[in-house]
Amino acid sequence: MPRDTAPPVGAIEDALRAGIDIGLLEDNLRLSHERRALQHQDALDLALALERAGHALHERPATPAATAG
Repeated sequence: MPRDTAPPVGAIEDALRAGIDIGLLEDNLRLSHERRALQHQDALDLALALERAGHALHERPATPAATAG
């Protein structure tokens, strides 16, 4: 679809009914490609840090207090 053509109204209504935040999409599309890439990298870095923390948490040996029941 060419950039100067608005999406069909039905598609927007379908997206809204599906719970998609159209305003957030529009806000992100106003950003430069570089800024969007930086935001994506920040989100990826956070996701990877959370993944590492989860692995570290599950790899710790159980403490005696935690295993006593």
